[in-house]
Amino acid sequence: MKDYTVQVTARALIVKNRKLLLVSNNYKLWYTPGEHLNSSEMLPDCMVREVKEETGIDVKPNQIVYVAEFFDKKYNVHKIEVYFTAAIIVDELPKNWLDQDGLVKTYQFFDVQALKDIHVVPAFLKTGKWLNIDIDVYQGSEKR
Repeated sequence: MKDYTVQVTARALIVKNRKLLLVSNNYKLWYTPGEHLNSSEMLPDCMVREVKEETGIDVKPNQIVYVAEFFDKKYNVHKIEVYFTAAIIVDELPKNWLDQDGLVKTYQFFDVQALKDIHVVPAFLKTGKWLNIDIDVYQGSEKR
């Protein structure tokens, strides 16, 4: 087996009016806000920081509801993604924001029906399980 670098990511499942917040850097692939854990931070802090950087939205972390892992062979990385439910703690969403890292170009809320028409990762998001937070935390690995 190849020697992979391990990378841990904290991601947010933010639901407002039964719609899930997703981000995109190319308007083709959509995913939840979140990114790599810094060695000096805890998972909830990473998720809050990344949501703010990528969307300008302040959130409060709730519970971990999903853990995914996979091997990203393109980059030789073993990725472990931890998904938190999160609550928006501001009354108004920012109108003029820019991702601090410059990767995320847009964010949008999608209902379950709309997810069927877009390319979204991970695949479990299309099932709408994020509407019921009593899902199993560890969902196993997903081939990508």
